[in-house]
Amino acid sequence: MNKLLLLIILTVFSCQYNQKEKTNVEISEPIISKQKAIEKKSYHIHYDSIDNRQAKQIESWLNHGKKDIEEFFSKGFEKQFDVYIFSERDSLDKQWQTDWNIPNFKSECWMVASGIAHRLDILSPRIWKTQACEHDNNDTIATKKLIIHELVHVFHGQNNPSPTFEYIENIDWFVEGLAVYASGQLNDGRLERAMSHILNTGEPTKLADIWKGEHKYGLAGSIVKYIDEKFGREILVELITFPKVTQILDTLSISEKELINEWETNWIMEFSRGN
Repeated sequence: MNKLLLLIILTVFSCQYNQKEKTNVEISEPIISKQKAIEKKSYHIHYDSIDNRQAKQIESWLNHGKKDIEEFFSKGFEKQFDVYIFSERDSLDKQWQTDWNIPNFKSECWMVASGIAHRLDILSPRIWKTQACEHDNNDTIATKKLIIHELVHVFHGQNNPSPTFEYIENIDWFVEGLAVYASGQLNDGRLERAMSHILNTGEPTKLADIWKGEHKYGLAGSIVKYIDEKFGREILVELITFPKVTQILDTLSISEKELINEWETNWIMEFSRGN
């Protein structure tokens, strides 16, 4: 698998991967046998009985998230998908080892979820306190938005020629920025920290550099927000069908340099007015 895919489909907070490295992969059906299931028209949730309460909560978040996403894009999910709640990290690691053909892969503590066109994997929030970091399962608002973030990836994958995001080219900033923006994770604090970064460093100067560093969520989310506001929601929805950055730029009739300059200039003006 393109290791950029690992960056994209996980909820990432600190690691970066070399997008030129590849391993052969085919996303498999889950190897973990789940004892129970919640069957909905659009999705099935699979889980162990120990996670009954978590499954019910996640079902509620998925229902709200699905409704919000379909309103955001003015269209429904293309296909049914499966949601797997893993009751402990070792089983999640075994699944990802199989999916990505990396036998010795061990997930970092901040890796708790992933989303592609046909599947959403979640490490049960029940065990985040002992088997995860940088996440607080008691913060239900942040946890809900995290789940919806991955659900946006499911929707995006269902509308893209690369449903697992394996064959995308320099649109990691767009994939993640869209999920940040559409899930409601683009809060004022995140925006202000990212803007301060631009003012202090003059970066990023390339689209490929947006989804890097500690401010990548604010940067990526804000440029997608700018595209939405400048070019319109209809155009933004069209962009989810493209796997290459050249297709996005051609559709917007803008160069990479122009897009970055216009986004940053507009953002600085808004930031100045607000302060």
